[in-house]
Amino acid sequence: MLSFGRLVVAIAVCLVAARADAQTPSSTRRAFVDVPIGPDWDDAYSDRTRVPGTTWETGFAFGFDSGTSGVECGLSVPQWHVKNIAPQRYRYAGPSYEWERQGHLYERSGTLQRRSIDLTILHRTNVLVNRHVTFSWLVGGGHVYRPEQSTNVTKEVLPDGQLTEVDARHSASSRNYLAAVTRLDVEFRVGPRLSVVPRLRVTAFPSLLDDSGRAPRLFMARPEVAVRWRF
Repeated sequence: MLSFGRLVVAIAVCLVAARADAQTPSSTRRAFVDVPIGPDWDDAYSDRTRVPGTTWETGFAFGFDSGTSGVECGLSVPQWHVKNIAPQRYRYAGPSYEWERQGHLYERSGTLQRRSIDLTILHRTNVLVNRHVTFSWLVGGGHVYRPEQSTNVTKEVLPDGQLTEVDARHSASSRNYLAAVTRLDVEFRVGPRLSVVPRLRVTAFPSLLDDSGRAPRLFMARPEVAVRWRF
């Protein structure tokens, strides 16, 4: 997970930016919180390592809005993307070592899981359509934390066909990225304080600068729907 120190620093930066923005008087200035939810896809660059399928992403955001512009901080946390590695059988032909015995039959399987957690700070520009609908365009940056975990289990295939576990290995690693973020919101007010906000978020990663083989895709788009409460 994101370190507590980084989260505190990011929140402090957001509050300072909001306080500076608040120095311009405006009778329409209001604080708000968003709770978004939307589908999430694995953002791995390589088709070979990408986990297929869709999970769900939820989050939380808070900010200040002057009517025409504002500032927002948000945290998005998707579920893990999990890929099951199908069992593969092999006969060990090398010299006997540890649990591997020459000529014995083994079966290896495993799982791979990955997700991208992002913390963003965005400036918003609002266009009022009418008193019920507002379009907003947001731009800013984010810190993306991409943990990855894998598990490999090896079982020996006994002469009678039964399987007995002989080795299990778990590894965990992570990579961090700074990314550019833009988002388009359409806010529909359903009450004096309550709104429903369909939105589309696009994250741009510096993928071409990462030759580790574990880079994210250059662009990643995610549709979301948020419930917004204004104070």
